[in-house]
Amino acid sequence: MLPNIKYQVQQTIYDPKSMQDEQNLYHQRNGSPSELTRKLTYIIGDYTKKYPLTMATLGAVGYGAGKSAVELDDVQFTYPVMAGLNKVCRTSHTTYSGGDKPGVGHSHFFLWFPDNWIKRFFIIQSERGVQAYVLEDPIADGSRGFKYKVQLDPADEDDFCPISQVSENVAWTALTTNVAESESRTTEGNSVAPGMFKNQMGFLRYGMSWAGNASNLMMKISMEGKNKEGKSVKFDGHMDWFMWQFEQNWLDIRENAYWYSRYNRKADGSIPLKDLVTGKVIPRGAGALEQIQNKATYTTLTYNFLSNVIGDALYGQEDSSNMTITLMTGKGGLREFDRMAKAAGGTIVGDFANVADKFVTGTGYNLALGGYFTTMYHIDGYIITVKHNPLFDTGQVAQASPKHPVTGLPLESYRMVFLDTNDVDGQPNIQHVAQKGRSFLHGVVAGLTPMPKSLRIAGGFAPEANEAAALMSTDQDKSLYTRFASCGIQILRANRCFDLTCEAGL
Repeated sequence: MLPNIKYQVQQTIYDPKSMQDEQNLYHQRNGSPSELTRKLTYIIGDYTKKYPLTMATLGAVGYGAGKSAVELDDVQFTYPVMAGLNKVCRTSHTTYSGGDKPGVGHSHFFLWFPDNWIKRFFIIQSERGVQAYVLEDPIADGSRGFKYKVQLDPADEDDFCPISQVSENVAWTALTTNVAESESRTTEGNSVAPGMFKNQMGFLRYGMSWAGNASNLMMKISMEGKNKEGKSVKFDGHMDWFMWQFEQNWLDIRENAYWYSRYNRKADGSIPLKDLVTGKVIPRGAGALEQIQNKATYTTLTYNFLSNVIGDALYGQEDSSNMTITLMTGKGGLREFDRMAKAAGGTIVGDFANVADKFVTGTGYNLALGGYFTTMYHIDGYIITVKHNPLFDTGQVAQASPKHPVTGLPLESYRMVFLDTNDVDGQPNIQHVAQKGRSFLHGVVAGLTPMPKSLRIAGGFAPEANEAAALMSTDQDKSLYTRFASCGIQILRANRCFDLTCEAGL
């Protein structure tokens, strides 16, 4: 009406058309879309199952980890690790070549190893099955390591040790001792001391602020759902919506740290990453994926490939019989696992002719096709159970992940992480770690603004009150809520876990 009036919301419309129809109605702003509902449809889905590591063990580790995490004094932490009680030795040097025939005619010949783990009077065997006897104590030979005098046994006059078995980096292992019937001398034993693994925790901060009368503002939409106890929950206040998003973001931050965090302390103990204001170092611990060193890639999963890589990775675990391994994967991995199982099963039983009733239900013309594989029994004794991890589908890493060339799903959705979730020596294999007294801290920096109802108790306000604090932390018409958490995760036996990623289309 008056274009220069700044508080004018809309100008007057002069419509020259004489015929009134629906076009004029909307042109003159007299029409408006109908509201189907004021309930918000959250199109991304339910996030409550997207935090398997955060909610692991006793659960709710993001909110006061006193009973859910091991609390430690220092940022860094160690734990002893015991490997096998025996090992193979690999040759470190050789003087033989060409047409040499080491050990021919029962003659003595020499092997060099980097240490003196193998003792005298032991029968040793090479990786190709050659057996020899250690005649005496090894002799230190400078940078070459230790020099062993050995003799082939048993052997014929013409037998000799192949050059390939005395070359460098050939594996030999001690089998048993043998001595004369009388006047023998003893050999010595070995001992193994535990090693030490070290990791560290990181520190997370996250906050939100509001000003003015934001805590009393209402929205045009309403959120409805159920809480963990199954009770109906409804809110339509602006701050309720804001706080709901805040909770989701906080859990995202923690879950991402448990999975994707990478250890950033150098070998000399320093951390290059520092806060620009204070100069303090910013530590980050190794997350679950970095701790798992058994890794492989695939494009199309096959039964033989999966069996082999799992078998190779977990081979030699003496306590793995009937061990249950949890396979955590996204929807892409679920599809790939099921497709692989059906392809293998069709080969084994002829297109599942004998188990059709497991995939077809119903009668007459009302048939339903379904049934999906979620378990695999490995020939080595492992039981693999599949569990969906929504983080691999819709998490931050998944959103930035390249797409699968066939399905269009993120390649991260095809990631398969095999986790040993069993107990180890009476304690969980996967453990949360927090700093003592600082597992979870939160507080309100109160200003001259009404407090949201969800934060009144946390800020020391009476539950029924909605006024600003009498004692303020700032004179600004603004308040802040912040959280702090010390956060770490440790897989005690990560060698019993496996990380398989998809590279289709790359």
